Amino acid sequence: MSANAVNAAQRDLYAELQRYFETMLQRAETGRVHLRAADILWERNRHALLGYYLHPFITDTALHSMQLFLNVIKQHGGMHRHQGGVVIFVLEGKGYTIADEQQVDWEAGDLILLPMRPGGVAHQHINTDPDKPSRWLAFISNAFREHSGYEIVQLKDASDYQPAGAAAPAKPSSTPSDTAKAATPAPRQGERKAQNLLDELFAMRDEFRLRNINGLKVVKGKNLPWETNAQGKMQWYVHPRKPDTCTKTFVLYVQEIPPGGRSGKQRVPGGIAHVVLSGRMTAQVDGKRYDCGELDCIALPIKHRGVEYQFFNPDPDRPCRFIAGAPNFYEILGVDMGSEFEQLEEAPA
Repeated sequence: MSANAVNAAQRDLYAELQRYFETMLQRAETGRVHLRAADILWERNRHALLGYYLHPFITDTALHSMQLFLNVIKQHGGMHRHQGGVVIFVLEGKGYTIADEQQVDWEAGDLILLPMRPGGVAHQHINTDPDKPSRWLAFISNAFREHSGYEIVQLKDASDYQPAGAAAPAKPSSTPSDTAKAATPAPRQGERKAQNLLDELFAMRDEFRLRNINGLKVVKGKNLPWETNAQGKMQWYVHPRKPDTCTKTFVLYVQEIPPGGRSGKQRVPGGIAHVVLSGRMTAQVDGKRYDCGELDCIALPIKHRGVEYQFFNPDPDRPCRFIAGAPNFYEILGVDMGSEFEQLEEAPA
């Protein structure tokens, strides 16, 4: 028997794994579900002024599977390169994003999408309103980040970042330099017909690359239709059945609850973050009540028995709007995701 085998036997790795999952389940039961705007952890760094709700190194939250943060941009954020897959909701302001030398314009209510590309995508966000900063909300899946070999390379600093003793930062160029741009292999469509399952993988690769190139980089909120369903009134920005976006890493929608109204009630696997955009909201999560104001977050933990939740608008005069985002594991793990996805009660008609 090798030394490694002996050490493993002495450690009882199976028992350690059991304890690890017990710790995660305990965190889901006892961690913070209601993340108040007043408690956001703010920091000014090379890239931006960021306020974190969820982060891999914030360990007292019930949800641990994603990163969720606010970004405030006065002139421009930093420029950096990473593997993409991020979705960014614009809360207020207007501007544009440069991603691998392609410019896309955005305004409040839009969703910016960063495609996943070999070698990463170099990008920078620029605010064009001289009178007020732009603010947006970013969703990132920790699992997708780890499984894409995520690397964050800072190429330029934010306009309002200045290390101690340093000179004032220079104004940014409007586009990334040629050296910052990641090389993206062109799709090789039509080289050969798929004759076996390996060929099918290459065909899937080519389809994915074309989606990265041709899919929407910004979803315009003002152009999205509203639908009324069992859960309420929603606008879908990214959905597994929507083929028009450059990335499908997230499922994301905005929901509106009328004055004095309520949503439907669901049991879901969890892993969904809801941030109040306007108005007030009362959340019932597994029998516990949380009263939320603007920019408060309800982050549903992941539980193998599911999470029951429902939202209410306590304001008799003003509607409540919130945004909800979850990593898109549905096509791989199923919508139940090893738990349950059930409509327990429908929203009022």
